[in-house]
Amino acid sequence: MSDRQVIRRIITCQGSIQLVTALSVLRYREKQQNFNHTYENYLVIYDLNTPEKQIEEFAAFIKKMAEKLLDWQKITYISPEKLKNISDKLTSTRPAKLYQIVHSLVGTELTEEIYLCRNWQFGNQLFINAYQSAEKICYGDSIGIYFSSNAAAFFAASTEEPQKHQLSLPTLIFNWIRSCKNQVKTLIEGWKEQLKLKTVLATIEFDRGYFVLPEIMGEVPPMSTVKLDKTYILENFQRLRSLANPNYVAQTKEKIAGFPVVILLTSNLSEACRISVDDEIIAYREFLISQGIEDTVLVIKPHPRDDITKIERLKLSLTDLFIHILVLWEPELFFLPFEVFFLEAFLSEQKILNNSMKVLAVSSACISLKLLFNVPSIVGFGDKITSNLFYENYIAGRLAHEHELRTAVENLNLNEESETRLIKETW
Repeated sequence: MSDRQVIRRIITCQGSIQLVTALSVLRYREKQQNFNHTYENYLVIYDLNTPEKQIEEFAAFIKKMAEKLLDWQKITYISPEKLKNISDKLTSTRPAKLYQIVHSLVGTELTEEIYLCRNWQFGNQLFINAYQSAEKICYGDSIGIYFSSNAAAFFAASTEEPQKHQLSLPTLIFNWIRSCKNQVKTLIEGWKEQLKLKTVLATIEFDRGYFVLPEIMGEVPPMSTVKLDKTYILENFQRLRSLANPNYVAQTKEKIAGFPVVILLTSNLSEACRISVDDEIIAYREFLISQGIEDTVLVIKPHPRDDITKIERLKLSLTDLFIHILVLWEPELFFLPFEVFFLEAFLSEQKILNNSMKVLAVSSACISLKLLFNVPSIVGFGDKITSNLFYENYIAGRLAHEHELRTAVENLNLNEESETRLIKETW
């Protein structure tokens, strides 16, 4: 009998739901590959983009989730400071030396496969360049959704305006000198690149993408794609159920018993500088009031990248509107994908909703609830709140993103009976 082939796999991870999705792709590929394989798995956690006081705890929880789902050769967390330190070396370090630093952090010099959610942003470009010989696999964002670097959700509109007035002579001279200096700098940097005295991170395309919903946000992935069956995602959520603290689950069930429930899925909008903290809190309040919330219990599920202080202020601002307010802010709930807790606390053993329920969402979290459990969400703040409260250069992108989310939920158009039957069979 021949020796089993070892396949080394690097999984890069920027969040808890991304981990679930990436490992779902791994499971799918294992079933497609020859069974005469063994795997060495390397997890790299970075770019969590969460408030500094919460980042270590977030990374530790992702590690805890990862150890529930797979055996690992090495799990590495790369802090923002370490990543910046590598970025600072680009212009003065040869590629071979820089990539050696990356290989040392990850734990392997070579890999057969590397999994990333996207191929843009510094961290992703660093790893995809450091392992150029590997098969490069995209697993998307959230539960397997493709976002390009042009996605409306991520970037502000340009506020630059062309020069309309005639420039003075001193200004023209200054601009000419600056232009000459920039040209010289460009020439020097070009020579350094040619002589391999600096590292330039190229934009490298993926070999293949695996997405549960490849075109749901209106973008067609540019790589060859495979549609991933959602049961792979559900299986991983099932394996994480033990992380939902049974005491918290029991307390939640007790407090919502007999009441209609409103679930608010927040997002890190002010943390990402789309809106001020004060206005984000006002936006949630106005959003809730607009949806008819009398005599209900509110459950707030913070985004893992939310600032806990903002959530505390949000709860305080809503106390006059609800019978009870429950906030899932213990670490076991704050960082855990909400779908896992939803299964434990809000569905009966027959996978039927325990309470009359409204789900209000302002991010792609709305898509998974519809896809996996056929629970629709009321999506987005709407034109009025967005136009009044978001920063001006983010309004157009935010409105476009909310339109995409609503269209995505509408286009799912799941058959409730068949989906309920599928969930019962799966669980």
